[in-house]
Amino acid sequence: MDTKKIGEFLKLLRREKGLTQEQLAEILLVSGRTISRWETGTNMPDLSILIQMAEFYAVDVKEILDGERKSENMDEELKITLSKVADYNKMEKEKVNKAGNAAFGLTFVVCATMIIIQLLMAGEFAIVAGETVVLLVGGVAYIGVMTYNGIWETGSRFKSTPFTDALISVTCAGAFATALAICYIRLGMETPKAVYGALIFFAGIAIVGFGVLRILAYFSHKRKDKNIL
Repeated sequence: MDTKKIGEFLKLLRREKGLTQEQLAEILLVSGRTISRWETGTNMPDLSILIQMAEFYAVDVKEILDGERKSENMDEELKITLSKVADYNKMEKEKVNKAGNAAFGLTFVVCATMIIIQLLMAGEFAIVAGETVVLLVGGVAYIGVMTYNGIWETGSRFKSTPFTDALISVTCAGAFATALAICYIRLGMETPKAVYGALIFFAGIAIVGFGVLRILAYFSHKRKDKNIL
């Protein structure tokens, strides 16, 4: 600790107030000689007086102990630095989220494709029922965690909008409805009935899927806004 530098700073603060050593001594209830010792660095104020002086001069105690004022640009520079750090952390989190979502999406597509292939080859729903349930439960659990943390959209290249949600729902429903129609036909059902049943299935899955995605987007936004606040 540079007591001489601190003393010079105390002298500067006193002069900025337009006070003599005696006048300041009266305010702080000490002697003029004590003020002189502080300003020459011979002695240091007690902590209680140091706090009182900081309040009187409208400076931080740290500034007095450093013997200088903070740079006028320090607060702004600190804000800029913290903002950059926050942006960097956000970018890193988004990278992790994107990697996680990509891995989940790829796994989901591969599993769904395998289920459809087995369904087409075997022509029996019972064979793939267990796998389908596991896939759906796993998908719902993963999406639920992402939604709860307000990052359901963070790891995606596309923002969740009514159009994108409808596109995803229609695409998935179409793939499964096509597989279902083929299975119906292989099981001996007449083609018109198989197509009709598949269309009913397609409409139901598309509507339910769209509704679920919209609900997830809504709660994800609410969680994200809450995290920001």
